[in-house]
Amino acid sequence: VVGLLLCIVGVGFSIIIETDAGFYECQHCHHKYVPTYKQVLWSAHMGRTRKMKCPKCNKKSWQRKTINKD
Repeated sequence: VVGLLLCIVGVGFSIIIETDAGFYECQHCHHKYVPTYKQVLWSAHMGRTRKMKCPKCNKKSWQRKTINKD
């Protein structure tokens, strides 16, 4: 039970860090945005790339995380 609790807390903190550190860029319209915690939690990912729906064009794509917004 303690191990499961530690795992849940660890995943929660990692989702917060993943969301707050940087932006994601849509491959279709190149819009940069910060996703919601729910999007980050439930999206498939490979490294710094996640498959999410862009809030601007509403298309799903593999979106790469960028640190700078320029």
